Amino acid sequence: MRAEVLNIGSHARRFLLAEPSGVPSVIVLSLHGSRSSPERQARLSSIESLCSEGAVVAFPQGARRRGSGFEWDLEGDDEYLRVLVDWLLARYSETDRRVCLSGMSGGARMASRFASLHPESVRVLGAVAGLRAPTQTRLEYPLRVVAFHGTADRINPFGGSGTERWNESVLDAAAAWARALGLASEPARQELTGHLTQIDFGDPSGVAAVTLFVSRGAGHTWPGSRLPLFPLSLRLILGRTSMEIDATTEIWRATGTSA
Repeated sequence: MRAEVLNIGSHARRFLLAEPSGVPSVIVLSLHGSRSSPERQARLSSIESLCSEGAVVAFPQGARRRGSGFEWDLEGDDEYLRVLVDWLLARYSETDRRVCLSGMSGGARMASRFASLHPESVRVLGAVAGLRAPTQTRLEYPLRVVAFHGTADRINPFGGSGTERWNESVLDAAAAWARALGLASEPARQELTGHLTQIDFGDPSGVAAVTLFVSRGAGHTWPGSRLPLFPLSLRLILGRTSMEIDATTEIWRATGTSA
């Protein structure tokens, strides 16, 4: 994996890039959470491992410096991501022409916004601890949405908080995506384990569907992440990581590419 820079106007925008050894098949972007970075997102998600399956993986960096990391400008960073997606598609012309866009927390909010504004460029939206409703009420392109959320998330509460930043519940956000995609309004539910529920709007094997994995008791974390334990003070804030499902695996599965 190496660092790259895109010059957009007077701004040099940094991202990390990892390539497969063989012919690339799918472009995957993974957006870090607020106050995080591309490097931390790579460690958290292990999405770079998808290069062994033919993925080109990019970890963009948000525009705003916050603490020891960065956060996304929901409006201003739209242009950056659009230019980056176009650059990746031009560079890897043999890949699918619509990308897989994923993100954690604030990165998932940014990914939700970008995917709804540019559905012609995004085939899969993978949102961890940050799914938000689309900005458009009707989408003209099919889209596969896969989201993950813990019921004990204290930063982005599953039931919403009524604030401008985090208004609707995660289930309401998933239902809004289903309406925008013209899917049935009543979801199907499966209890996968005693702590994990799968909620599907539409056929999850189709090109247009919304799947929400709800982890009871899990916190503001990436399901399946095997990072070393955070300091106790941070674990008390972030909460438990669900190991009953692997978000990276499920996001990749949604691309329809054999793993």
